[in-house]
Amino acid sequence: MIAINIKRGFINQLLILIAVLLLIPIILAIYLFHMVNATELGMIQSHQKVLEEAMDYLDDSFGNTSFEDTVKRLNIENLQRRDQEKALNQALKPIVDGARKKYPELDIGFYSKSFDVILDGNNDHLHENFSTRRKRNFDDAMESEKPVFEVLGQPGSGQLETYRPLMRDGKIIGAVWANENINQIYKRIDVIQKDVYGIILVGVFLGFGGAFSVINKFVRSVDDIKEGLETLGNDPTYVLPKASGELGQITDAVNAMFKKLIDVQQYNDLILTSIDDGTVSIDINENIINFNPAAARILSLDNSCLGRKVDEVFNGSTPFAGLLKSTLDRKPVKDLDVIYDNTSERSRHLLISTSLMINVRQELVGALLHCRDITEIVRLQESVSRQERLASLGKLVAGVAHEIRSPLTSVTGYMQFWNKGHAPSAKSLNIVNRELRRLATMTDQLLEFARPSKAVFTECDLNGLINRSVQFFADAHGGDVQIYCQMQDDLPPAYIDPHQIEQVLSNIMYNAYQAMESGRGILEITTWHEKETGMLGTAIKDNGCGMSKEVLEQIFEPFFTTKAKGTGLGMAIAHEIIKAHKGSVLVESEPNRGTTIKFLLPEYRRGDSCVEGFNC
Repeated sequence: MIAINIKRGFINQLLILIAVLLLIPIILAIYLFHMVNATELGMIQSHQKVLEEAMDYLDDSFGNTSFEDTVKRLNIENLQRRDQEKALNQALKPIVDGARKKYPELDIGFYSKSFDVILDGNNDHLHENFSTRRKRNFDDAMESEKPVFEVLGQPGSGQLETYRPLMRDGKIIGAVWANENINQIYKRIDVIQKDVYGIILVGVFLGFGGAFSVINKFVRSVDDIKEGLETLGNDPTYVLPKASGELGQITDAVNAMFKKLIDVQQYNDLILTSIDDGTVSIDINENIINFNPAAARILSLDNSCLGRKVDEVFNGSTPFAGLLKSTLDRKPVKDLDVIYDNTSERSRHLLISTSLMINVRQELVGALLHCRDITEIVRLQESVSRQERLASLGKLVAGVAHEIRSPLTSVTGYMQFWNKGHAPSAKSLNIVNRELRRLATMTDQLLEFARPSKAVFTECDLNGLINRSVQFFADAHGGDVQIYCQMQDDLPPAYIDPHQIEQVLSNIMYNAYQAMESGRGILEITTWHEKETGMLGTAIKDNGCGMSKEVLEQIFEPFFTTKAKGTGLGMAIAHEIIKAHKGSVLVESEPNRGTTIKFLLPEYRRGDSCVEGFNC
């Protein structure tokens, strides 16, 4: 694994500049919002203080008197209310004018609670500027006994109004008020906004300019690397030039990785070249993309086959094209014995396996066929098998002679007795007939063992076959034996001869029945599927008398039996049938603890019965 230390380079610079580019307008916008609001609030608060000072001045200038005292002092109590208001307003004019002179930018005056009128020293618009809004503000100030502030209007034409209760002798007699046009505040804020916008534009310009410069440099470096990669694809000896910053680390990593890939490819090519097993690979479009020298030798391939469809390379008389295409459909095969007839050479025995080619992203990219030439191994096995049969022939003949001598002795004795003039009795005739039937049965079993009938392989439901055999056995011994079956529900079909496997089941179950005490006991039958090996398992367990280790070693020997009337061929025949099915048998037993016989049979695979060339 190539470790890359992250250093400051183009990528970091680019990321930092982009981050700055994004942060500058955000920060400046936040700053603008804060600055404008703070400035506006500060200015308004400053002007509020001026308004409060003006109202304090007006309150102090009015003295400790009240509006009612002023009316009495003016001796206008007998006038109409309207005239009293005008006279009172005229009397307050010097005080209001004095306040306006000191605060010329303000509009200032009194409000009389008893007269419910604004008194600003001008009788021309008396009652004209007394709106419902201002009446509400006066009432709020007098009820809360606290100043009331209000900002009116839109930016550029706003107005700040202030109202404060007017108290005399602990009683609220009205209010004083002051207004100011705050256009100048908004003008100052506009100036500040223009300054901030200018700063934002400068920051954005600098950010974009710097980012463009770095990106331009980065893109040029990337283009150089792209051109180098194209050259590297055509010339494995080419080395990417060293770039600066992190791109330099990338070019170093690519050079190191490509060198490692070349080394791995050369190593794989060396392995494929040196092994004796042939390999052929195709892509998902069924085109041949690679094969090793062993495959070229075994399957007669050459370089012209590369890139061609698998159907074009392998004709219909061979199963290879069908096996590879079915593997692409996710139906691989394992250890399939195929006889390959090559016109230029003698027939070959090939052991074929196929597998899916999956990349690191778990995507299907093709299929691989692996073939092993086992022709010599098969011939050696046949030779060894012939020698083993010749070696066991003497033992077999001795066993046959022993088994036949006993009934022949009985028959010969009676024949000699009858030849002396004695008449055969019914008992003697029955004995002779029984011994002759025994000889006939033994001869049939011996022929079946020595020359078993040819198996007719077909797709078969193993669970269904076992259920039928169990039902037949239960009809004969169901009252004496308790049978428990535990079948795997999703068991795939088996590739067997149903009649021969039924005979195996019958022999094993009958032996289990004979091993039980008084023919009573428990029989358990189980099936399972071994997905890794593609085999279907069957186990038959009894609780009979069991067998010793010495007996186990001879259980499949012809004519070996522990039963008084047994021929010793039942288990031998069953063993031969399982071997003919390319299966295996395992026997587990202990004295007085029962026996379990397990055997494996091949599952049915696509092409088992229809693809030409299979050695079934």
